[in-house]
Amino acid sequence: MVRNDNEKIEASIDLASMSDAKEKVAVRKKTREIAAGQNLLIVIGFMLVGFFVGQFIAGAVAIGLAAANGAELGDILNNPNSLYSYMSLTEALSSQMLYTLFFTFFTPWFYLKVVANKKLGSLSPNKKIEPLPLILTAAGTFAFMIVNSYFIEWNEGIQFPEFMAGFEEWARTTEEQLAEATKYFTSFSNVGEYLFAMLVISILPGIGEELMFRGVLQNSFQRWTKNPHIAIWVSAFIFGAIHMQFFGLVPRMMLGAVFGYLYVWSGNIWYPIIAHAINNGIGVTIAYSAQFSENGVNLDDTEAVPVVGQIVAAVAFVAIMVIFRNLYLRRKSLE
Repeated sequence: MVRNDNEKIEASIDLASMSDAKEKVAVRKKTREIAAGQNLLIVIGFMLVGFFVGQFIAGAVAIGLAAANGAELGDILNNPNSLYSYMSLTEALSSQMLYTLFFTFFTPWFYLKVVANKKLGSLSPNKKIEPLPLILTAAGTFAFMIVNSYFIEWNEGIQFPEFMAGFEEWARTTEEQLAEATKYFTSFSNVGEYLFAMLVISILPGIGEELMFRGVLQNSFQRWTKNPHIAIWVSAFIFGAIHMQFFGLVPRMMLGAVFGYLYVWSGNIWYPIIAHAINNGIGVTIAYSAQFSENGVNLDDTEAVPVVGQIVAAVAFVAIMVIFRNLYLRRKSLE
C-alpha cells in the first residue's frame, strides 16, 4: 500500500516537472518571438534611416557639384532633374554611388556589427560558387527578364479610379522624372562612362541591395514569421516599393522574389547578387549598344515580348528554377 502511494507521489511529481518544463519551453518560445519581432523593427528602422541619410548625402553632393558648375539653387528646387544639366555623367554617377554605398553597404554592415554582433559573412552559410548553379542563375535571370516584360507592360498600364486621380497624377509625374534621370544615367559618350555605369548601376547595387534586402531584411522576416515564403514576398514588396516607382513596383517585386528564392534554396547570398548584377548589367549594356544602332532597343518602350516568346521563356525559367532548387534539396537530404 505504501509502495503504491509512493508511486503515485512520484508520478505526480513527474507530471508537475513535465508541466513546468512545457511552461518553460513555451516562455522561451514566446521570448524568442518577441525578440525576433523587436529585431525586425530595428532592421526596418535602420533601413529607413539608411535610405533617407543616403539620399540626403547623395543629393547634397549632387547639388554641391551642380552649384560649383553654375547652377542656381532655386532652379534645382523647382526642377530636381535640372541639376543633371550642370553635371557630367561621371559626377552624377559618383553621387549615386555614395547613396548606394551608404544605404546598402554601410547600413547592413553597421547593423550587423553594432546590433547583431555578426559579420557580413554570416549572411551566407554557403559561400562557394559552383559552375552549374552559376549557369542556372545566369540563364534563369535572362529567361525571367523576358517573362517580366509582361509585368512591366501590365504595371505601366494600370488605371486608377477617379477618387485616386491625385495619387495617379503624383505617381505618373514621379515616374516621368525618374525615367528622365534613368535616361540621363544611361547616355554614354565613351567606353569609360559605360564601364563606370556598370559599376554604379549593376555591380554595386547587385551586391549592396542583396545584402540589405535579402541578407538582412528577408532573414529578419523569416526569423519572425518562421515562413520563408512570407519573408521572401514581403521583402520583395519592400524592395520594389523603396525604388519609389509605383508603375514599376510589380516587376521589381517579382524580381526580388526570384532573388529571395535563390537565396533561401542555396543558402548562398552570392547567387542573388550575381542574378541582380546580371539583370541590371543587361539593361545598361542594352542602353549602351542602342546608341550605336538605329534599330537599337528603346528602354522607354514597355511593350512586352510576344506571347509565344513569353511562354517559352516562362517554361524555361520554371525548369531552371526547379533544377536549381532540387540540386540543393538533394544535397541537404544527403547531408
